[in-house]
Formats: sequence, structure tokens, C-alpha cells
Amino acid sequence: MKLRSRLLGAATLALAVIAAGSASAQERVKVRFGILTTASQAAYYVGTKKGIFAKYGFDIEIQTLATGVQANQALAAGQVDWSGGGVESTTVAWANKLPFKAYSMYSTGGDSYGILVRNEANIKTPADLKGKKIAVPQGTAPAQGLNQLLSQAGLPRDAVQRVNANYGNMGQMLIAGSVDAMAGLEPFLTLTQEKMGDQATLLLRLGKLVQGGGFFLISDQWAAANPTKIADAVAALWESQQYVRQNPKESAAIEAEFLKVEPRIVEVTFKWLNYHPLIDDFTRQSLDTTAKYLAAEKLTPVEVNPKDHLVEADKIIAQVKAKHAKLLD
Repeated sequence: MKLRSRLLGAATLALAVIAAGSASAQERVKVRFGILTTASQAAYYVGTKKGIFAKYGFDIEIQTLATGVQANQALAAGQVDWSGGGVESTTVAWANKLPFKAYSMYSTGGDSYGILVRNEANIKTPADLKGKKIAVPQGTAPAQGLNQLLSQAGLPRDAVQRVNANYGNMGQMLIAGSVDAMAGLEPFLTLTQEKMGDQATLLLRLGKLVQGGGFFLISDQWAAANPTKIADAVAALWESQQYVRQNPKESAAIEAEFLKVEPRIVEVTFKWLNYHPLIDDFTRQSLDTTAKYLAAEKLTPVEVNPKDHLVEADKIIAQVKAKHAKLLD
């Protein structure tokens, strides 16, 4: 009788554990996560693969995107719930009142962007870009960096012929000779230069002009449906970023699977990036510069005040910082 009672008790306990686990899985909030094929967003993919986002109660479905503009479109259309955007694409989104907000940085590092040129195009200085064909993704930080570079060289915006491209195909365009230069980012700069050998030169990196990385964006629709989970989403990102900072070699190998490149390429890229979540002064300065430039060139309908659009980010960051300060180590 006692044995039977013990067996029944053990069975009941086992069922309770299973039920609790099942309930926990059912309670996870589904998220369609649009992740760009760039190493700067490594924390998104690494955090998903390492189960960090699941730990905070999220059931992640990854959707691969190519550029910040595509991320804006996917968020605005309700095709994804979370994604990331750079300084320029996010500023354009604010000016057009697209329905999503920034809540944190996913990484920083403007020197992850650069201008790679074909040697036969005879481009030795920024002024030599005049009249050249340049592959550049519209509405991105490299596009903004190119704009500022031309301005500093005393050239108007239309001094070059922009050829719209995405980060994945611009290298092939440069290799094939259909463009003279590419305004791109890592790891594609390194990959393309390696393939071209002595036929290409890195003209310069853009870290003094623009902020790299970008913002963690959440759609207003998802935020309204899950108001108590926004801080958890940001905390999950912070822990994912911390994991990348503390485990760069393993993280590079994981991200390399996503990018379909060799791990060493991602390791090279990591040296140009900082996976830190706080919105620093240089980022705020870059936002102000970008907003003024875009409005002056009539690339946005109005000049936005970035500070107004970072209210929610500042509030959530302060909240997460108070609860999870160790994630900033």
C-alpha cells in the first residue's frame, strides 16, 4: 500500500513537472524577428541560437532581411515584430512616422563601414569619387557616410552615380567592374577585398562620420499587445550582447553559420564593432547630423528631432539598467 502510494506520488509529481514545462512553453510570446545578414546584428542571431531570448520568455522565428530599409518596410507592414535599423534608415522611418520605436542599440562601431574602390578607377582621395559609379544601399549608414564624405570633399550629392545595391551583392558588382566603388560594411568589405587581391583598396573607414551598428526596433503593434514584455526583450538583447562580448570566438562561429562565411571573417569584423546597448553621445550627435542632412536634401518630408523619438528608449534602458546592471559588464 505504501509502495503504491509512493508510486502514485512520484507519478503525480512527474506529471506536474511536465505540465509546468508545457505551460511555460505555451506562455512564451511568439516573435517574428527580422535579422539582417550583417555581423553587426550578431547578438540577435547568437542570442536566439543560445536560447537567451527563450530564457526571457520568447519563441523566436527568424526572418532574414538584407538592409535597414527592408527592415523598416517589414516592420511597417507587420511582417516582422522586431528588427534593427541603422542611424539613417531609422531617422527616415521617424520622419515618415512609421509604426515602430527604438528601444536600445544592438551594436556600435562606424569603422565597420567603409569605401572599397577598384584600383583601376584611380580613386586616391574622396574628391576622386566625382563622376564614379558607387554601389550603396539606400537609406543606410554607409549611404549617410558617403553623403558626408562628399560634402567634406566639396562635392554635391549628385557628384557621384549611386547604384542601389544590398550588402550581399555589392561585392560582386565591384568584382565584375559594373561599379567603381562600394560603400559597404564588414564582413563584406574584407570578403570582397580578399577576392580582388591587389585589384582593390580600402579608401577609408567611416567611423569619424557615422555611427555603426544601430537600433533595436519593436513594432508599435507588438508593443501594444505585449507591454509587459518590452523590458524583457531589451534585457534579452543585453544578455545576448554580453555573451558576444565575453565569447567572441564561439559567437563568431555561430554568426558565420548565419552569414554563410568562414568564422575568421566574422572574427575580423568583430574588431570593428562594440556590442554594447547604451545610446552614447556620438550616436545622438550622428542622429542630429543625419536628420539635418536628410531634411536639407529633401530626402525626408520634415526634419525630425531625434531626442523626441528616443523617449521610450531612454525610459526602457533606465528600467533595464536598474534591474540588470550586471549585463553591462
